[in-house]
Formats: sequence, structure tokens, C-alpha cells
Amino acid sequence: MRLENNIAIVTGISGLNGHAIALGYANEGADLVAVDADKQKAEEMAAEARAAGRKALALGVDVTNKSEVEGMVAAAVDEFGRIDILVNATGAAHNQAFLTFDEGDFDHCLDVGLKAYFLTCQAVGRQMAEQGGGRIINLSSIVGRLGSGEAAGWCATRAGVDAMTRAIAQGLGYYGINVNALVHGGMETFAYGVEEAAERRRRIPFGRLGKPQDLVGPAIFLATEDANFVVGETLYVDGGYTTAAVTEEQFRPEWARAEHTAMGPRQDKYVR
Repeated sequence: MRLENNIAIVTGISGLNGHAIALGYANEGADLVAVDADKQKAEEMAAEARAAGRKALALGVDVTNKSEVEGMVAAAVDEFGRIDILVNATGAAHNQAFLTFDEGDFDHCLDVGLKAYFLTCQAVGRQMAEQGGGRIINLSSIVGRLGSGEAAGWCATRAGVDAMTRAIAQGLGYYGINVNALVHGGMETFAYGVEEAAERRRRIPFGRLGKPQDLVGPAIFLATEDANFVVGETLYVDGGYTTAAVTEEQFRPEWARAEHTAMGPRQDKYVR
């Protein structure tokens, strides 16, 4: 097990991505502090970790509140004695037309998607600095690089997370703490329309959108000693979406052309 004897805090475990990463860590041997604004969801995640043979602590925490975040760290240290890994996985999109984007919704995006990361990184970072090391992984999104007209708040928070991760990596690197961002793209679990989902698949060579499980392996890598010299990086797990222009139809295999992509991915072998 690659994470045996590690203590991991994962926030936002009611989200599918945070849940998948937390369970992946438990299956790799990490004991878990499951954190969510919904205490019941945290309890359910902790129960899954225990079923995998790990110790687990469930905490209901408002990660936008400094005193609650500090209480989270204290509770984790009281229970386990240290914190080896922090994964931040909270966020909110509130997608809506820009000209009528609600100010309160924009503020909420910033609070749960950026301020929360600042507070948890700072509080956990202090504990890790005392220990002499640790790993922090900030979950982000491709919208930190790409603009989307309906997602002003979401784009602002994820771009902020990417930039703040680089800054925090420098500030905490002196204490032996690796800080990196893990970026997801469009997911099969998102509520896309049929045409929108098909167009997104068409832009990805593998012909499919992401799944929460796609993030687990990279999240494990960033939490292990294999990533000892990976600092301040933003690792994209998006199937190549952000790096690809749309390939012209004539250079695509038949199944990947526009009239077929609404049917979903294919796995045909290349034949000369």
C-alpha cells in the first residue's frame, strides 16, 4: 500500500471527486479525516474508510470559517498525532449569464472555492511545518485556464487556486511541504446537454469525458514520495482537452466524427 501509515485530510467529500480521492487513499492504506459541511456525509465517508480497514474521523466543518478550520486541524492532531496529506476539494460554480450574475453567488464561489483553500492550507501548513513536511493537493478545474461565459465565479476561483498553489508552494517549500494542484476537466457526472456533451467528447482524443476515478491515481502519486521533487505544479487530468485544438474531420477516425460522437466513445483499434 503506497500510503500506509499516512494521515490524510480530504475536504468536500460529499462531492464525487473528493469522495473518490478519499476512498482511493483509504484503499492505499491512509487513515482518513473526512471533512464536509454536511456532517452526515462526512460520517458516511468515514464509514467507507473503516470498511476498507482504515481508521477514520468524520468532521462537519465550514471551511470558510477560520476558527472551524483551526478546530479541524486540532481535532485531526488530537486523533492521529499528525497530518501527512491535505486534499482540498470544495467549490461552487453558480453558472449563469454574466450580465445578470448574482453578486452573492459570486461571493459564495470565492468563499468555498478560494478562501477555503487559503484557510486550510495555512492552518494545515503550520502543523506540517512543525512536523517537518507534508503534502497538499488542491483540486482545480480546466476553467482556471479556459474561459466559459456562464462561469465567471467558477473561472475566477479555479484560476485563483492555480496561482495561489504556486505561491503557497514557495512559501511552504522551505518546510519540506510539497504543494500542487490537480485539475479535472469535463466529467461524465456533469449535467451537460446531449449536444454539449458530444462536442466535448469530440475535442478529446479518447472520446470520453472524465470520471472521478480518473483523479485517484494522480492524487495518490502527488501524495507519495514519488512526487518528492514536484512542487508548485498544476497537473491536468482532462484527457487532453485543454491542449487540443479541434482536429479536422478528415483526419479523424470514422467513429470520432461529429455525426457519431453523440453516441459516446468507441475503442476501435488502429488498422493499417
